[in-house]
Amino acid sequence: MGAPWELYGSAMGAHPGHRVIVCVPMSDERPGDGAPSSNGLPSTSADEPTSRRVFIKTTAAVAAAAAIGCSIDEPTVLPADSGPAPDSAPPPDSGTPDSAVDGGDSGDGGPDPVEPPESTPENTDDFGLGVSSGDVTHEDAIIWTRYSGGSGSLTMALWEMDGDDYLRVVAEGEIAPASGGFIHVAVTGLVGGRRYRYAFFEVQADERTRRSPIGRFRAALAPGQQENIILGACSCTENGRPFDTLVRAGERDDLDVFLLLGDTTYNDGAITREEMRTRWAQNLGAAGYLEVRQKTSVLATWDDHEVEDNFNPESADIEVAREAFFENLPLRRDLSEPERIWKSIRWGDTAEIFVLDCRSERRRTTIGTTDIYISVEQMEWLKAGLAASSAVFKLIVNSVPITEYPSLFDPALDDRWEGYTLQREEILSHIDDGSITGVLWVSGDFHFASAQRVSPAGQAGATQIEILVGPGASHGNPAAFALGGEPQFDFVAETDNYVTMELMPATNTIRMSWIDREGTAFEVREYVV
Repeated sequence: MGAPWELYGSAMGAHPGHRVIVCVPMSDERPGDGAPSSNGLPSTSADEPTSRRVFIKTTAAVAAAAAIGCSIDEPTVLPADSGPAPDSAPPPDSGTPDSAVDGGDSGDGGPDPVEPPESTPENTDDFGLGVSSGDVTHEDAIIWTRYSGGSGSLTMALWEMDGDDYLRVVAEGEIAPASGGFIHVAVTGLVGGRRYRYAFFEVQADERTRRSPIGRFRAALAPGQQENIILGACSCTENGRPFDTLVRAGERDDLDVFLLLGDTTYNDGAITREEMRTRWAQNLGAAGYLEVRQKTSVLATWDDHEVEDNFNPESADIEVAREAFFENLPLRRDLSEPERIWKSIRWGDTAEIFVLDCRSERRRTTIGTTDIYISVEQMEWLKAGLAASSAVFKLIVNSVPITEYPSLFDPALDDRWEGYTLQREEILSHIDDGSITGVLWVSGDFHFASAQRVSPAGQAGATQIEILVGPGASHGNPAAFALGGEPQFDFVAETDNYVTMELMPATNTIRMSWIDREGTAFEVREYVV
């Protein structure tokens, strides 16, 4: 866990539109001699209460640092836990405590009561894209909203939950929107497997006046924890279509995380930042995306339509689209490589989820020579991560399928793994030769649902499983009919869908359900991996 006033980010000039966010800690544990802390921000005395004065003093230092070009982008939020200690707090759903329990320390030795956010009226106009959380680990998370209002100040609060009871305030503080009204808050102090809620508030004269929708997420399992988890996933949601599949997903309370596999929005023809923002807002503000993003956290990659249909990264200018991707989603940017999308998130001993970028690093001019589909750096990271992971399941979020398809699909070979033979065989052979178990490839893009072996018998990947998810809301792919009689494929369907994956580590089993716009599971498959 970082220092109490740790900030993280890259050079201010690298990401125009990103603003520093500082949340005031809900704990009195901080440097106590008044000298600057290790990162240069002012420390406070041990007996100085958290106050607006502390906030102003801190933000003034941040503003000064920004003015001289210090490397600041997004800060962490102090994990202010002065209620029950994480190791002794009751586990989720362990009982029904008092409705008002430990929050921040009032300074007189007793806990402040938690003020439930439901008592504040909701403002759906100025928080029109709702709220979202993402890149959640067992310790921290990114919390997101876009605010279009302009009066008063804004705060955000995060609570640990036990069922519908608010156990304690984890963090609370004043925030400021960036250009376009985007807000990304990094919160720390989470406890693995616990459930949390959060909300943003408009404040006038130190009183909450209106709020955002109340978001929810579950912290990832901590190292050493192993239990069943349920993931949701979707891809290919075309602007202007009804997102009934996501409405059904948003009705659930059991999804631990939701995977956005790419083509979350169709930005084809959009060029400017404002055009990109408009396309993103059309989808994120629609029924379905509002609900599912409010109910659980997301992990996201991109595909082609976030930029342009089948764009070529060797010639296309993708930077505006990349910035739109980062500003519209609750993503944690890598400090040393701020353009990087690929990452992994660990869910205890149950699963590790590897999120790939299979679009922006491919090099079509290398086909037939070095076959660079993902960068060498990403490939080495993936191979090392899979080999080192002790999680039972290794899910590879792979926007475009790695499966070998019949010749009918060959005209688009340069648009998927199969056209980059050397790298495809490299990763599949690495998994096979290393006897790496628990691997599941999870992909979208093709506009049909399916489950299959990655390769025909006798080839690298012949025992590896890939599932295709979606389309969530788009046209089906008529080429799917050609796969119906292939023994490599267990089923194929063009129905709009989202998917759930129940990971059961005790038996190395994954149960997948493809669910249509009516909420009916039209296909259920189990695999031991």
